[in-house]
Amino acid sequence: MMIPDVKQKWANSINVVTIGATKEAGGTRSHTVSIGGATALPFLHFEGKIPYKPVVAMEILDIVPEDWHPLLGSYFSDVWNDPVLWAKKCVEEYGADLICLR
Repeated sequence: MMIPDVKQKWANSINVVTIGATKEAGGTRSHTVSIGGATALPFLHFEGKIPYKPVVAMEILDIVPEDWHPLLGSYFSDVWNDPVLWAKKCVEEYGADLICLR
């Protein structure tokens, strides 16, 4: 029995967003992060193009979180008091590509 081809084609793509600007573009960053541009749903690369790899974004706070689950504390309580160390831990230990500071 043949399995029918159920690929879907999309007429448009997701808008591309580039965060940061290198020196050549008039900015001060060493690299940029681009997301978007896909013509297929996530993880369905066989249905279209996904030009940029997924990125990991992590959120940090400038105050100690009081309502977080204790399990999160086991990972971040050592850096909760210092947003710089918290961001550094997110990048170096967890591979974050983007940091959102709240």
